[in-house]
Amino acid sequence: MSPVLTAVFPLFSLIAIGAAIRRFGLLGPAAVTELNRFVVLLALPAVLFSIMAKAHWSTLAQPGLATVYAISMLGVHLPVMAWLLRRGASLTDASIDALGASYANTGFMGIPLTLLTLGATALPGVGLSVVMTACVLFALALTTIEFDRHRGAGLLPTLRNTAWALLKNPLIWAPLAGALVSLAGLPLPAPAMTAIDLLGAAASPCALVVLGLFLAAPAQDEVAPPAGWIALSALKLFVQPLIAWLVAVPLLHLPPMQVHLAMLMALLPTGTGPFMLAERYGRRAAMSSKVILVTTLVSMATLSAYLVWMG
Repeated sequence: MSPVLTAVFPLFSLIAIGAAIRRFGLLGPAAVTELNRFVVLLALPAVLFSIMAKAHWSTLAQPGLATVYAISMLGVHLPVMAWLLRRGASLTDASIDALGASYANTGFMGIPLTLLTLGATALPGVGLSVVMTACVLFALALTTIEFDRHRGAGLLPTLRNTAWALLKNPLIWAPLAGALVSLAGLPLPAPAMTAIDLLGAAASPCALVVLGLFLAAPAQDEVAPPAGWIALSALKLFVQPLIAWLVAVPLLHLPPMQVHLAMLMALLPTGTGPFMLAERYGRRAAMSSKVILVTTLVSMATLSAYLVWMG
């Protein structure tokens, strides 16, 4: 049981601390928003920049791992969205629900979990996962939602609004900037890197506490049908890891380190991205929050089982 004690327990302990702080009223509702903004706008981009800037170019060029990430994400997201559209859901609702079934919590939980289980050498692979989750999956959902909202305005305004929203997202440009620094071989001043590392050190603990604060927030007035959130949660926790394993092992024959990394990323619970979009557009907030809560709780067992199995 040492993998559980050394990796899973510390992560979920910080989530539990955040939930307890919210339940006892030590931090109010504004804490979730403001701490989340700190993590998303400053601390997590600093981590991603540092990981990618310090990585050798050979560790960034991992096409096999990128293929597993892309197929496991889109292999769940696209069929779910198509199924919901066939059942009469709007493009916005279908996009948000499909994101809940495919959007892994790679930023908040993936980085500390990988560091504790596979070590720092695997962190560039996590950075690649975060970039693809943001640049491919989140961007796809944002594009379809904006297209739904501006359907009568034409394609060009939709593309312009979406591109601007993505360019403003530091979770996208920070790791890309770090990768450019690494590929160009540009040495950054030591004081600057120390400042970036100090800022990034706050990312994982703050992100996990924020996740606990979010999960302990009062329930939404909107009611989410149990069949919906159960199905989306099952797809995230079981179907996405199955797709990742099928692509990584029988299809691509990736080395063990990359297989384990791909599986850990796929086994992660749903991140807060779907809820952020649901809150922003006023749609499917209850469904998104329920999927995040259920997958986070159940992933304690699924991640523990996998870590015990991998030894």
